[in-house]
Amino acid sequence: MKSKVTHLLRSLAGLALCLTLAPTGARAQAPTPTPQKPAETKAKSSAAKSPAPKAEGETGDYAVTSSIELGYRGLRVGGDLNKYQSDLNYKAGPRLFDTSFLMQAKEGRAVPLDTFLLTMTGWGADPYGQMRISAEKSKWYRFDGTYRRFKYFRFLNNFANPNFATRPTDPATGEHGINTRRSIGDFDLTILPKNRRFRFSVGFSPESYSGPVFTTWHYGGDDFVLLSRAKSRANDYRVGADWRLGPVDFSLMQGFRRFRDESTIDNESVNLGANPALSNAFLTSIERTQPVRGSVNYTRFSAHTLLAKKLDITGRIIYSSATTEFNLLENVTGINFNTRITNLPGVINPPNILTLGQFDFAGNTKRPNTLADLGLTYAATEKLRFSNTFRVETFQINGGVFYNGLFNLTRSNGTGAVSILPSGSNNQVTKYRKILNTIEADYQFNASYSAHVGYRYGARLIERFANGANLANNGALLLAPVSEEERNHTNVFIGGFRARPVKSWTLSLDAEHGTADNVFTRVGNYNYTNVRARSRYSMGRKLKLNLALITKNNSNPSVIDGVSLADFGVNVKSRVFTSSVDWTVSPRLSFSTGYNYNRQTSDAVVDYFFNNVRHPNGHSLYFMRNHFFFIDVVSQPFRRATFYAAYRVNKDTGQGERLGDPTGTPGSLISSYPMSYQSPEARVAIRVNRRLDWNLGYQYYN
Repeated sequence: MKSKVTHLLRSLAGLALCLTLAPTGARAQAPTPTPQKPAETKAKSSAAKSPAPKAEGETGDYAVTSSIELGYRGLRVGGDLNKYQSDLNYKAGPRLFDTSFLMQAKEGRAVPLDTFLLTMTGWGADPYGQMRISAEKSKWYRFDGTYRRFKYFRFLNNFANPNFATRPTDPATGEHGINTRRSIGDFDLTILPKNRRFRFSVGFSPESYSGPVFTTWHYGGDDFVLLSRAKSRANDYRVGADWRLGPVDFSLMQGFRRFRDESTIDNESVNLGANPALSNAFLTSIERTQPVRGSVNYTRFSAHTLLAKKLDITGRIIYSSATTEFNLLENVTGINFNTRITNLPGVINPPNILTLGQFDFAGNTKRPNTLADLGLTYAATEKLRFSNTFRVETFQINGGVFYNGLFNLTRSNGTGAVSILPSGSNNQVTKYRKILNTIEADYQFNASYSAHVGYRYGARLIERFANGANLANNGALLLAPVSEEERNHTNVFIGGFRARPVKSWTLSLDAEHGTADNVFTRVGNYNYTNVRARSRYSMGRKLKLNLALITKNNSNPSVIDGVSLADFGVNVKSRVFTSSVDWTVSPRLSFSTGYNYNRQTSDAVVDYFFNNVRHPNGHSLYFMRNHFFFIDVVSQPFRRATFYAAYRVNKDTGQGERLGDPTGTPGSLISSYPMSYQSPEARVAIRVNRRLDWNLGYQYYN
């Protein structure tokens, strides 16, 4: 059943369309949206279409301005339709691309609204859409609302796709496909928005997610593809106030979030097993319900003041308490089922028929979290400024689960029936504490040159306690309670400068080097150096050149306790280069082009088996060599016609001609994701009259 919020938003969308069409003028446009890189966004958004004509009029006490872009997209796909939809998911059909409706009260009129604005974009044949509403009586209230919806589609054969001959999905679509819908809303009302002494606010944010999701599951000695019906909802309510007391500004917000997940799995079909070999397990039916209920109550309090126009003080504390309750109930039937439980009677081990397998997990968890930070900035002189930021974060996760199981097993001839009833409980506590302090100094030599240096210290502590049954081993009791502790200390030095040698040229450099005495994961920052350099050059208003380079190196040696003293480290090197040129030849002709290069290499020492041969010091290598080039051209050959053309090329050569050597000594495994993408595009906009534009566009994806 659709929610009242969805019906309300659809009604508002229809009302907005009627209001927009009410003025005598309208605008029709059907450009095909294109995924854009940051370097090309500005050029395309500023010059891809002619200025939007507006329909203006007067309605009683208000002046009305509105515009609408209506269009239709045609579509023809050659090749893999699933690949196209997984990347873009644009559909053929009518679309409401960009629409706005603005009402402004005439000066001196006593009306309940000073302004009312409604904008919409992306509705219809687009995979995403957004609507924004804003209304205010500037002295008394301001209301802001946004609603967004997204369509996710992904059916590709490059995830978990062994050569299984029997499955409920097409082999070309892989086994982790999704076709879901998600909607998010944010609605806020502020009372006395311009009152500096006191303001009051309330807010509401709904969220929903639903649709079919395929996933894989290893169970009973085989792998299975299961269809899950994803369904979840969440609602966030908040109330807050801002006030000023003397020289101090205060802010307080209290929030309440409630969420539930009602995803289910219900597959009743013969031979759900992915591998048809008779020696492997088959599932004949599976039913799983896993309701989850949760809540998060959070409080945020902050204060800010400026003393003697030299010392700026900002403090903030956030406290939240999250609770979750879950109950997973599963019923399974199958054949050739292997419980992997030892000490079963020989006549039943391995079993043949699973007449009923049942799991029941019931548990709950609680997570209190506190985050506090204090920032101080002191202006020692007009040129020298010191700042210090101190942050502490703590949380604790307390959770427990109770488990019951039931396995009724028989031979195909009915002999050797046995029932297994494993059960147990498990309780865990995880404590986390992080302390971070950053001190920086900024010096402004003159209007063209400045520099900054800084030092950051971090300390983290993780403690974990567990007792009860090992639920991954059919409820076997642990030999002893688990108690673990991990500590991490990090020292980081930062620095950089800004320079403007000439009025039209700006340079900047930032560097960061950090070392740690321990990391919690092998890819954590252990001994790393990051550098970012940027250059911006402008030749008047006609030519702009941007260059940027980001380098990241992280070396992380580590050992596996109790297994080997060999180096099991990970080395990661990343290089990102971006460039763009914007050239405005004349008011009627402009160009924008650029080239980006993203290079990443990862080398991880791994212990793996290949053809039953162990390689204890093998290397897992990953390569990315991604090139991206674009060019945009905008021209206005005639006063009423604007032409736009673009071409984009994206190519990742991946590992190139490198070959893995899994049987070598020590052996190597290589992975990458080589891909190529090209997309030419052309569009023409013709201004029919003051109120109407006509657009025609074509885009090709390869």
